[in-house]
Amino acid sequence: MSINLSHGRVAILTISLAALLAACSGSTSGTSAPAAATTAGSAVAAVPTSMSVAGATTAAAPISAGDAGSACSIVTSAAVSTATGFTVARSSGAAGVCSFQNADSSRYLTVQVYGSQADMGLMLQAEPGGEHIADLGDDAFWSPLGGLLFVRKGDHGMTFLDPDLGTSSPTDTAGRDALVTLARTALPHL
Repeated sequence: MSINLSHGRVAILTISLAALLAACSGSTSGTSAPAAATTAGSAVAAVPTSMSVAGATTAAAPISAGDAGSACSIVTSAAVSTATGFTVARSSGAAGVCSFQNADSSRYLTVQVYGSQADMGLMLQAEPGGEHIADLGDDAFWSPLGGLLFVRKGDHGMTFLDPDLGTSSPTDTAGRDALVTLARTALPHL
């Protein structure tokens, strides 16, 4: 199987997000993760959002422009658990990226929010290599390579990354469908 340049860009993005997740996963409940580098030179202050979310049922809070540190509040842990099939044991995040993790840290979902078109530039470049998702935000695409869903609404965007939901089979759409459902619940809060 050959990988074209567009798939290569998505693979690089997936690896970058996984590295960022690994950097954030070292934090524990009650501590904040170190600030992650922001893209396109935007200056977003790290917001300490690490918390224990086991059994949390509160509704996701809307984020405002420039409040990209609220990636952990764009969806609830219950919605993440439904989409991923694992119970969320904790979440942690900073600078627009949040990781929802199971007690088995190899099971996770990463959510990233973007506050401007410039911030989501890499995702917009990767889009031609993905599968367009109709009727989701202003624009959306799925990449089964790494289980990545990107959604744009106006000048804001979000990605959901769960490598366990990715697939190599074009007929297996369960992972994509689960993340699309999750994105629909997050979209009003973007």
